[in-house]
Amino acid sequence: MDALYERVAADPAACGDELLSAWLQDTLGGLEPPIDKALAREVRRAARLAGRLARYWAGDRAARLPADWRQAVDGALGSTGWGPSLEVARLGLEQEPSPALFEEVRRRWRQVHFTPWMEGVTYAEWLSAR
Repeated sequence: MDALYERVAADPAACGDELLSAWLQDTLGGLEPPIDKALAREVRRAARLAGRLARYWAGDRAARLPADWRQAVDGALGSTGWGPSLEVARLGLEQEPSPALFEEVRRRWRQVHFTPWMEGVTYAEWLSAR
């Protein structure tokens, strides 16, 4: 999802239905069946948000496009833009817990909610309390 957003922010005019459809097909096609419905919903949501990102920065606003793609996402979508990636990380942590996913949820939670998640709690502590 981050790679999609970065690509769209780099060239909003090149992001159209064809690019988003291809990304969706590649992303969902790369998953092993059966595909989790909640995961598929978040992937589709990210594609819709990428379209909104492209439309926001297209035209006259393109001249003011920030150099950092993350700032472009924040400017166009706010914290809503980061919601799908948080949900995907959270689903992964639920289904196959790992220290990497724990840290990913912690990082993305702050992006979406502007508050810490499990601050001061280690992965081992979280896992044992689960």
